[in-house]
Amino acid sequence: MSDSTTLSSVSSPSSVQAESGRKRREASREEILAATRRLLARGGPVARLSVDRIVADAGVSRATFYVCFPDKHAVIGQLAQESLAWRREVDAEILADPKLTRERLDRLMRTIVGHWRANRPVLAAIIELAEHNPEMRGPWRAAITQIAEQTADQFRVRWADSPDGPDDPDTVAAVFTWMFERCCHQLVADDAGAESVALAMSEVLWRTLTYTRPRRAPTRGR
Repeated sequence: MSDSTTLSSVSSPSSVQAESGRKRREASREEILAATRRLLARGGPVARLSVDRIVADAGVSRATFYVCFPDKHAVIGQLAQESLAWRREVDAEILADPKLTRERLDRLMRTIVGHWRANRPVLAAIIELAEHNPEMRGPWRAAITQIAEQTADQFRVRWADSPDGPDDPDTVAAVFTWMFERCCHQLVADDAGAESVALAMSEVLWRTLTYTRPRRAPTRGR
């Protein structure tokens, strides 16, 4: 074995130390996120969710916290992205399927509402912050906009060659998405009506997707 091969196959002390540090930071980051989830699940206003409470629950130092996150808003922002990760997982492509059935649409809405229900504590914190804090409002709106754009993509495919499609499918998708977001605000406060909300949203979307424009009767010649 050549000297060059031997040297390349052995990691330098500095690279080993850097990798070890990266793993420690990642572990601390996950502990901070998990602790914040636990604290949010216990209830109480986000204003009382201090960095001191987070680090105490996570078992890390304040210095470690600030290595991982600039502030508590960044922690909740990361949890927001994780809570909305379903937007990349659900089968939204069915909206473009001309053979879409009401049953499949109902299942999609139930799945999405189920994700919201599973993340109620985090979403309640996000909603509270987004209402009053510009630092949280921007990321939240950006995440919802991504959902609207994903929906618009499917709408455009569905209505590409249809005379019944709207003139502006992007705005229709945006309006529906923000309507959905408002409904899920209510779910955060009152979980009892989740099934009814899911089916009602499915009803609205189904009527939109299956709408046909009234056809004018042919004019008879005199």
